[in-house]
Amino acid sequence: MSGVNISVVVPFRNEERDIAECIHALQLQSYPRELYEIIMVDNNSSDRSTAIASRHPDVRLLREPAPGAYAARNRGIVEARGAIVAFTDADCAPRTDWLERIADAMSDPSLQLVQGCVRFAAESPGLSVLSDYEGEKAAFVFSSGVREIYYASANNMAVRRSVFERAGRFTEMQRGADVIFLQRLISEYSCRAVRYRADVVVRHLEVTSVSIWFRKLHVYGRSSRQYGKIADARPLNGRERFRVFLAAARRGGYSTARQLRLIALLVVGVVYYELGRRRPSSPY
Repeated sequence: MSGVNISVVVPFRNEERDIAECIHALQLQSYPRELYEIIMVDNNSSDRSTAIASRHPDVRLLREPAPGAYAARNRGIVEARGAIVAFTDADCAPRTDWLERIADAMSDPSLQLVQGCVRFAAESPGLSVLSDYEGEKAAFVFSSGVREIYYASANNMAVRRSVFERAGRFTEMQRGADVIFLQRLISEYSCRAVRYRADVVVRHLEVTSVSIWFRKLHVYGRSSRQYGKIADARPLNGRERFRVFLAAARRGGYSTARQLRLIALLVVGVVYYELGRRRPSSPY
């Protein structure tokens, strides 16, 4: 496989519910199959995840005993053959043109990292407006040039492999290492080396309801407390969030009722996030 351009790295631990859909989505990519490899890294699964992944002869199955998804991602980076390493998670399903869009973005030699768009598993009225908001937030952040609000989501991200040689691999911690890595990358290059592409899309299969999104915000808040001790990063402030809200409402042509729904969800979401940030530090 010397002709591999892109290595897709997927860490997993006990993902038997979604891993088959993830693999299937990766196998259905419009990007030429001979130009990419799929690397699944088992991180101490005790369910049927590994057995499901092993059914696919076109998947490279690795094992990383050190606990944590970032340790598994680092193992995948070491084994990757492609000049570009694309990351997603086993509970995500990339759109069929995912790798094609990543390759298009990376045709710009000045670009070192692409952050993609994450949509939710369901398109209920609540999750739909939240997806719109998250997309507008990413567009705002990655066009701002304000380093401290830049973030990363390793469930939809692509990085040149040469960057890991210059900026190092992921810090092996439970959560937030993608943000720390991105901040190191910006230090080595600049904000211009990072770009958000709304057409690089994965569906997050885990998020099937608004309540799950709230719970994840609580976890993200705890994560920010940890990586904030290492990286000079911060969440959006109230004024920035309001700008993103207006952009989402304007782009979506929201009715008053839909605007009010989004505002209510965002207010509750901020409460969950801040409760997570204020929770005493402890292992996850």
